[in-house]
Amino acid sequence: MRVVDVTQWHSPVSGGIRTYLNAKARWAAASDMDHGVVVTGVREERGWIARSPMVTVRGRSPSRRWGYRLAIRPGAIIAALDELAPDVVVLHDTTSFPQAVTRWASPRGVPVVIVVHSDLGIAAAGLPAPIRGPAAWGLGLVQRRGLRAPRVVLVASDESRRRIAHSTRRPVLISPLGVDLEPFASAAPDAALRDTLAAADEAVLLYAGRLSSEKRVDLLPQALARLEGTAVRLVVAGTGAAEGRVRRIADRLGVLDRIRFLGYVEDRERLAALMATADVFVHPSPHEPFGLAPLEALASGCRVVAPRPGGTGETLAGREGAHLVAPADPGALADGVRRALTTPRPRPDLSQLGWDATFAREWDLYDRLASGRPIVRYETGEIS
Repeated sequence: MRVVDVTQWHSPVSGGIRTYLNAKARWAAASDMDHGVVVTGVREERGWIARSPMVTVRGRSPSRRWGYRLAIRPGAIIAALDELAPDVVVLHDTTSFPQAVTRWASPRGVPVVIVVHSDLGIAAAGLPAPIRGPAAWGLGLVQRRGLRAPRVVLVASDESRRRIAHSTRRPVLISPLGVDLEPFASAAPDAALRDTLAAADEAVLLYAGRLSSEKRVDLLPQALARLEGTAVRLVVAGTGAAEGRVRRIADRLGVLDRIRFLGYVEDRERLAALMATADVFVHPSPHEPFGLAPLEALASGCRVVAPRPGGTGETLAGREGAHLVAPADPGALADGVRRALTTPRPRPDLSQLGWDATFAREWDLYDRLASGRPIVRYETGEIS
């Protein structure tokens, strides 16, 4: 049984879907499962993720710094599916032409699954201002229509299930994402690295992720300004269209010299070392469906400050080292940082959140779909 994942939201510089696909390809290789990937990019090309063949189709972008490229017609994605010949198709967004893919899949007996990673209307906040409003409306419509097409919809949290359940009559199942427990759980603070990030008397605050408006990265310099009198340095590991705005806000508030921009950190061991070395991981986004980066930070022994609502709050609630605060409030973020700095470094047990459990569960679902067996208790959303 070959499973092929398809997404238009695959960035070469970070992103949760990219992390998911990389982990899935590694798991498929280790488990001897047949797997392929279709993504959009700058040009058409062929490559590999682990042992999974990857077809890249050409996409376009409204902004060089946006980070994503979208195909505007389904033809190239359908051709890639013809080439890879899947037994199950897993779409990771409703912009990947689910109706066209379903029309291709149905006569072949190929079930289609959609994984909803985020609300497309919210994702439009990262677009240039002149097209942001129309894009949010259009993407919201695309999402509602797209959710009618698949056999099953997967989400990572109950919060995400509640948000999209009204938009589809298909079963909406919860499948929590996983965490790369290695190298994060084995990471240790690096004194030499710390010396390059901040002065000896400064606490290191870390943000790691895409710099986009929908992630509310504008709150980072505002929270830093409210930490006046506390010796802290903000380290930003990531890139994206909102970097210029973050810099402008920081400059206006007089805290630009207290921020260190590292750019995108591709090496996972280096990222783990950053998280283990930082004193607090700050995650301002209130709209995450799950929150991989905060969990990676916890696994590395770093305290985490994040908004209480959304999938991140649901995932972090009650976990050692997690400090949840009110959303969209720089003062609350700052207070959370102060509170976190008074607590010891966490070492929570996240063993149940490894990727193995995620992909074993999902592969069982694919097998049930392909063989026509029952898959769900509708009242709970559990794979059964």
